[in-house]
Amino acid sequence: MRKAVIIPVYLRLRGLEEFPNLEGLRLTQRAIKSLRLLKDQDFTLILPVCFDLLGSNGNTLFQLESSLRGEIDHLKFQRTLIFSSFRLGELKEYLLQKNFKQFNSLIDLKGFSKIRNTGLLLAQALSMEVVVFIDSDEIIEDPNFLEIACEYLNQRWNGKLVSGKAGFYVNQDGSILLSTQNPWWRFLWNKNKWMNRVWEEILRSEDRLLPSPMILGGNLVLSSTLFGILPFDPYIPRGEDTDYLINANRLGFYLFFDKRLRVKHLHPERTSSYYHEELRGDIERFLYEREKLKAGLPINLNPYPGYFLNWTLYPKAILTSLLLSLNYLGRMDWKRTKEGLANMGLLFRKKDEGWMKYLRFRRDWEIVMGKIRQEGMEDLLKNCWI
Repeated sequence: MRKAVIIPVYLRLRGLEEFPNLEGLRLTQRAIKSLRLLKDQDFTLILPVCFDLLGSNGNTLFQLESSLRGEIDHLKFQRTLIFSSFRLGELKEYLLQKNFKQFNSLIDLKGFSKIRNTGLLLAQALSMEVVVFIDSDEIIEDPNFLEIACEYLNQRWNGKLVSGKAGFYVNQDGSILLSTQNPWWRFLWNKNKWMNRVWEEILRSEDRLLPSPMILGGNLVLSSTLFGILPFDPYIPRGEDTDYLINANRLGFYLFFDKRLRVKHLHPERTSSYYHEELRGDIERFLYEREKLKAGLPINLNPYPGYFLNWTLYPKAILTSLLLSLNYLGRMDWKRTKEGLANMGLLFRKKDEGWMKYLRFRRDWEIVMGKIRQEGMEDLLKNCWI
């Protein structure tokens, strides 16, 4: 079985001089080093890399990629492919030559869904049969992780074909459940409380594989039969992992939760700015998914994200946005106060096409992935290897 481990990498910086000290670089190196623990070393490491730099140009991106290649090369890892923002134009040109102009505009490295989709395009070009996503702020602690990831894939479990799997994040203290302590203004938006109810139900089950209303993109396994025709939704701002589960179920595919599949999650400290940006992204996400679900769904999404997908989303979002604004008002932060109030405007925007625009993208995705599987992208990727 040809396997790829994909680690999406986000490096945000204001100038070249910041590169050596980037936290994102340190986290990525730590994640890659943890892969040495795996008993099964027969895999390709794919690093789709977003350089988030204002005013960047081709020369700047080239220098950043060269610096990154040097840092990763020092790790002396096996087959590693780096595909950064410097190479993105070549991929877009390739897609244009295949007459996929509209599809081409949705392929990028900036955005959770888009960077994952780029990783899948690369895996397809390398004829991978299975991809395993982990995030750069995670480490592998189980030497058998890759074997566990591939177990039961493309086999039947309780009569359903296992097209993909997801697993747990383990906290720094070894626990599974998330802290339910929140800033005071988030008391109506306590996502961790509802996510914990999902984890508690899974942990109580005697089955190893079981359906789940949510999955985690940083511990996700997809077979080529699935990712060859099903992309992540490029229109969703965050929560692309559980959204992928929703889309898969709508199209008759099954992703299971595997209780033995675990990675350690060592994320950086969450700041007030993080929660502020997360709230806006969540409001957009849940509104978008409500539109998708109007036609019904053969999966129970309760308790999470279902708690945020009924009509009470509107009063919860309004009250939480008001409380966030009051929080910033108390600090005399006028800019953020206005931004908090602006979140409420999301609730009154004109509804878009929801499911239909994603279906058009998915149709093009299947055609493009078929061409890539047949033709490969050897010329495009030959300079991406370390």
